[in-house]
Amino acid sequence: MLEKVKERLLSLGVTLSNEPTSTDGYLLSFAVNKTTDHIKNQTNLDAIPQGLEHVAIDMAVGEFLFAKKSMGLLDVSSLDFSGVVKKVQDGDTDVEYAVDAKYSPEQKFESFIAYLQHNEVDFVKYRVLTW
Repeated sequence: MLEKVKERLLSLGVTLSNEPTSTDGYLLSFAVNKTTDHIKNQTNLDAIPQGLEHVAIDMAVGEFLFAKKSMGLLDVSSLDFSGVVKKVQDGDTDVEYAVDAKYSPEQKFESFIAYLQHNEVDFVKYRVLTW
């Protein structure tokens, strides 16, 4: 899953550092492991179901970007949100991206992270009861 997360980040225009002293490698591994553990704990499964693979990738990307920003290692104003759609609606979930000029890069970033991190309604179909 790590390689797919890297591909997703690159598709979003996020450049990863290959320097040995960079924290990107550690943060990526941590984000993937945290997301994997979270989904497995919420579903009571030993592996991430195929139907949640893309959700897991986006959640790991959101976790990675949030961690980088929180650590002061990500310049939010350098990210390009021009290709992001204005509104996404899926059932009762409604996400509107802050792409208008009236929104700051910080607000745009927060909206995008909320979309990437999903909510746990996606897990319901795969949840297994344990005793």
